[in-house]
Amino acid sequence: MRNILFVCTGNTCRSPMAQGICEKLAFDERLSIKAESAGLSASSGQPASENAVAACREIGVDISRYHSTNVRELDLSAFDAIYTMSVQHKAALIALGANPYKVSVLATEDGGISDPYGGDLDTYRRCRDEIYDALKISIKEL
Repeated sequence: MRNILFVCTGNTCRSPMAQGICEKLAFDERLSIKAESAGLSASSGQPASENAVAACREIGVDISRYHSTNVRELDLSAFDAIYTMSVQHKAALIALGANPYKVSVLATEDGGISDPYGGDLDTYRRCRDEIYDALKISIKEL
């Protein structure tokens, strides 16, 4: 079983979507992966944003029961790989002591995953699709 962590800022949009999508893809591909997510500035216990839940529901991913976790509450050495949503998140995690060889930016290009925070449902759909496309490419490497 591979333990994967997804990290963004508040842990209510991008990283919970990535966790849910990763779990679905792993199930579909019959891969032994356990996904978690956390935020660098997260207030623990917050639900995923309504638009994140709605966008994921459209592709059969249920993150409605998800609650945020601050990354400082986790043992980063317990994860086989950590995927961040931006280069800045990666740098912050490494500064917190994460193994730099285990931390990567989730993206189909170098820019990372766009932040949908405060956007409408279409904005969240675009973000969801960015995450899905990036994970579809890299899921077998996880």
